[in-house]
Amino acid sequence: MDGAMRLGMSPSNFITVALAAIAAVWLAAAPAQTTQPASSMSSDEVAASAKRTPPPTDAELKSFAGAVVEVHRINDAYIPKLEAADTADEEQKLEAAALREMVQAVEKEGLSVEKYEQILTLAQTDRDLVHRLKRPLRDALSRVWT
Repeated sequence: MDGAMRLGMSPSNFITVALAAIAAVWLAAAPAQTTQPASSMSSDEVAASAKRTPPPTDAELKSFAGAVVEVHRINDAYIPKLEAADTADEEQKLEAAALREMVQAVEKEGLSVEKYEQILTLAQTDRDLVHRLKRPLRDALSRVWT
């Protein structure tokens, strides 16, 4: 039985939920970017750049999917630590550490943070891209669950 079925949802629904989680995870990391900027581009600049760039290649989508899974894993690992933080300073240090790990995870998959952000932005509005992401996401998730 695959991981999506263990969670009580069809693989198609799980991929949809995963794509929604992508945006939530990345946006949740946004406050930490003010202390450790991962990108020099504003969100408006990323959106404008995403519209000007050619669509991502299949290889970039595969890398993106792997990065998404890792970013989500890192986010899940840091949530309890952030909730347990006693001081604002401790929370800020944890946020910075989480963001560093997320950036490293994206770069380890062979993407720049800017490219990751471009694909993420496109995935929020481009149905064809979302369709193209289903298989790479399914493959990336299956590597984690097996």
